[in-house]
Amino acid sequence: MVHAVIEQIQPGEVLVLSMPEPAPVALIGELLATQVKVRGAAGILVDASVRDVDELIESGLPIWTRFIRVRGATKTKIGELNRTVTVGGTEIAPGDILVLDVDGGVCVRQERVDAVLKASEERLAKEDALRKKLLAGQTSYDLHGLRDYVERNKK
Repeated sequence: MVHAVIEQIQPGEVLVLSMPEPAPVALIGELLATQVKVRGAAGILVDASVRDVDELIESGLPIWTRFIRVRGATKTKIGELNRTVTVGGTEIAPGDILVLDVDGGVCVRQERVDAVLKASEERLAKEDALRKKLLAGQTSYDLHGLRDYVERNKK
């Protein structure tokens, strides 16, 4: 099914691969990832395993995976394409927006994109202001009112 879904990838999409139960079976290796990259995918999220890690890193295609194992999957199981899956306890439906980085990821439903973007921009602005205060020598212990809280609640 990985081979089948690759031909459906549209530029900018994140390819999400899962199994009914995550297992240490490689669903993606260098050759499949090459095809995914050529089709213009933004990345791959694998709730199973990948292999050929050195080559995957060299490809520059962002890939997140649960396992790394050399054992590949069979090509005899028929699965389903373009359906809602659960990865790490989060439901991901076709059309959802995935934001992934080295710390992990988040799934945003289409109808929440504007609200989440606004909240994210507000948070970044707040953190930038806090960073300036920290660089000036202030501490989060005082800026967040933690000193007062600790002093009031000491036993």
